[in-house]
Amino acid sequence: ELEGMGAFPEHFSLKQIREEIREQQELERLCGEIPQHLPCTNAWMSGKLSEDIRKAHVQRGNDSRFFYNCLCRITGVEDKLTYLNTLYHMKLELERAGRRIVIVNGSVPLPTPEEIAKINRKNYQKPDQLIMDLSVVFRSVANPELQKLMQRAFAELIMEESHAPGMNISKLTGKAVYLLCWLERYREKLFAGWKFPDISAFLYMGGCQNENEALFCRFLSRLPVDVVLFVPDLNRKCCLADKVLYEEHYSESLPVEAFPEEQNGLRAGTVAYHAERELDTLMYQGSGIYRSQQYSKANVITLQTMYEEIPILWKQEMYLRPNFEITNDIVHLPVLFAKVVGIKNGDVPAYWREIGTLLEEDTLLITHVPFIPPGVPNPMKQYATSFFRNGKVQKQIIKAHKEYPYGILRDEMQEHILDKIQMLIDRRLIKGTFENGMEYTIIATLLHLDKQTVRLLQKFDFTKKNPKAVYLVTEEATLSVEDVICLSFLNLVGFDVLLFVPTGYQCLEHHLNQQVFEVHQIGEYKYDLQIPDFKKVHPQKRHSWRDLFFKKGT
Repeated sequence: ELEGMGAFPEHFSLKQIREEIREQQELERLCGEIPQHLPCTNAWMSGKLSEDIRKAHVQRGNDSRFFYNCLCRITGVEDKLTYLNTLYHMKLELERAGRRIVIVNGSVPLPTPEEIAKINRKNYQKPDQLIMDLSVVFRSVANPELQKLMQRAFAELIMEESHAPGMNISKLTGKAVYLLCWLERYREKLFAGWKFPDISAFLYMGGCQNENEALFCRFLSRLPVDVVLFVPDLNRKCCLADKVLYEEHYSESLPVEAFPEEQNGLRAGTVAYHAERELDTLMYQGSGIYRSQQYSKANVITLQTMYEEIPILWKQEMYLRPNFEITNDIVHLPVLFAKVVGIKNGDVPAYWREIGTLLEEDTLLITHVPFIPPGVPNPMKQYATSFFRNGKVQKQIIKAHKEYPYGILRDEMQEHILDKIQMLIDRRLIKGTFENGMEYTIIATLLHLDKQTVRLLQKFDFTKKNPKAVYLVTEEATLSVEDVICLSFLNLVGFDVLLFVPTGYQCLEHHLNQQVFEVHQIGEYKYDLQIPDFKKVHPQKRHSWRDLFFKKGT
C-alpha cells in the first residue's frame, strides 16, 4: 500500500472501462471531423465581467487553435443607479466593435408549430440514431468550420443529456428539436458571414427558466458566442448549470424587465427611490403589513362559520380573518358564501335592521329576482365559441377582441378574472358544463358583468376588505342560471356572498352540481315580505357594557 491510496469506486470494473472507451469512440464518430478551432471558454477572463465581455479577440488570447468566448451569469447588481446605463453602453461598445448581438428578455419564446415542422424527425431507438439523423440540419451552414463546431456541440450535449436520470428517447427528441428550432431562429443574427475569430454575443436578461433554455445556452457556449445571463432581480432564479459557468454575484437586487436597447427608454431610480424599495422589502415581506395592491394572484377558502360570526367577519380585512395565508406570492382569501334561511324569532323589523348593518359602500345589493333574466341581450354570446377551445379559456384571443370589456382594468385583475372563469368551468359547478354547452354561457355571462361589479373588482386589494354581494330572495322565485354563474364566480374571485331567503325555498340549488355554500337556518319562514328602503332602516342601538352595568341603556 502506498500513501494516499483509497478504495476503488463502487461500480469500478474492467467492463465499465471498456464501456466508457466504447462510448468515447462512438461520440467521436458522431461528432464528425474535428474542427480547426476549439472553444477556450472563460479561462482567459480577468474576473471583471463587464470589462471582459467588451474585450476584442486579440486581447483575449493569441493561440490560433482556439476561439475565446465566455459563459457567465451576473446575479444581482453592483450599483442600482448606474446598472441600466452600464448595460446600454456595453451594448453600444459591442455594436461599435462590429459584434453580432442577440438580446432575449424574460424567456426564450417557445418554438412555433411552423418552426417545429421544419425539423424532419423519425422514431428513434437510441440516442446515436437521433444525433446522426438530426445532424443533417447543419449541412445548410455555409461555413464548413462552423458546421463542424455545431455538429460536435450537438452530439456532445445530446449524448450527455441521454444519461440524465429519468431521460427517455421521446423526451430527448423533444429537447433536440427545441435546440435546433432556436438555433435556426437565431443563426442568421449570430453567424451570418462568420469567419474566425469573430465572436458574437447572446445576452439574456432574466436567466434560464427551464432545462430546454439552459441546454440551448450551453450549446451556444460551445460555439464562437459570448453567452451572458443577467439576473439583476435576486427573487428570480436561473436554472443554468455547467462545469465551466463563471458567476459574479452582487448583494443588491433590481427588478429589470428588459435589456436597455435605446437610451430614450432608459429609466433610472434616484437614491431615495431605491431606498424606498428596500424599505418596502423590510416592511412588507413577512411582517403582516401589506403595501397597496402588493399581490396579484389569489385563491379562495370558503369559511364554515356560525351565523353569529358573519357580522364580525364581514367587517374584517382579509389578513385578519382565520386561515388567511400567503404562499409563493399567492394570497389565500378566507371568504363567506352562505344562504341564510328564515327569520330569527319571526322579528321582521330586526331582520331588516340586521341586513342593513351589512350594507356598506363596497356591497352589491340585489333585490330583484332574477338579477340577470334569461334571454336578456348579451353581446358576448356570439363570440363565446371562439373564446373557449380544447377545454381552455383563450385569454389572448379574448383580450385582443374588439368587444372585450375589461381592457380598462389593471392587468392583474384581468388575469384574475379570466383565471377564475377557467376555474369555474373546470370544477363543473354549474349543471350542464361540458354537457350542453353551459361553458359558453358561463363565458358570455362573466364577460358581461354589470358596471358596479366591475368597479368593485378593479378596486379589490387582496389583503384589505373584500367586496360584498347581498342577494335578497323574498318571493316564490328562483335565480336564473346566469345569476348562479355570477354568484359562484364572485365567490371564486374573493367576494363575500350572502343570500337571504326568508321563505326557506330552494332558489339556486337546481343549477348546481354540488353545494358550495353554507346554509344557516336562523328561524321561522316568512312569505311575501316587502323589501324596505334600507336608507330609512336604522340599525338597533348597541349598548356598551358600561351602559348595561350602570343601567343607563334605553
